[in-house]
Amino acid sequence: MTKRNLQSPKFKKIVESANDLFSRYGIKRVSVEEICKTANVSKMTFYKYFANKIELVKYLWQQMTDDSMQKLDELDRRDIPFTEKIKIMLKMKEEATSQMGNQYVHDYLNMIPDLQSFYNKIFGEVMLKFMDMIRRAQERGEVRKSMRPEFFLAVVRQLTELAKDEKLAAIYDNYTEFALEINNFLYYGIMPAPESEQQ
Repeated sequence: MTKRNLQSPKFKKIVESANDLFSRYGIKRVSVEEICKTANVSKMTFYKYFANKIELVKYLWQQMTDDSMQKLDELDRRDIPFTEKIKIMLKMKEEATSQMGNQYVHDYLNMIPDLQSFYNKIFGEVMLKFMDMIRRAQERGEVRKSMRPEFFLAVVRQLTELAKDEKLAAIYDNYTEFALEINNFLYYGIMPAPESEQQ
């Protein structure tokens, strides 16, 4: 897509309409026809910008990832304790997850196969940046020095798989609450142990 296309009012309307529909109904239940109807554009116009719905989802996820990377950079530059950075990150995650809506979060966690490799790519980009933040925090003694960032990454991947457990998810009011529980457990698990527990 050219820069001119990205600035097109019709392109913006397609993206905004799709994001709104996905937030309300999830990815799987929304069709190209519904997106076009909501955006008040023809299918021909839609296909001028996106080959299919999956490519549109990828575009939205890439925008989300770019935004997250920028916020991580800004947060990393702030002269505040790592514990405060984690609190801010969790707040950002909570806001983003809440905006996505329950069914969208469900579809995101239980993604369709066509999106898996793309998700792995953007997930890897964000995790590399966060692992750098962890290493710097370790140097300052704000994160357990014995924890290897690679181990943290492996745990993240396992928790992502755990997020697909429908029975476990069922004990929460919704998928958004479940996803946030996983994030809270993950990030607070990297903090130094209280002095009374340190050997």
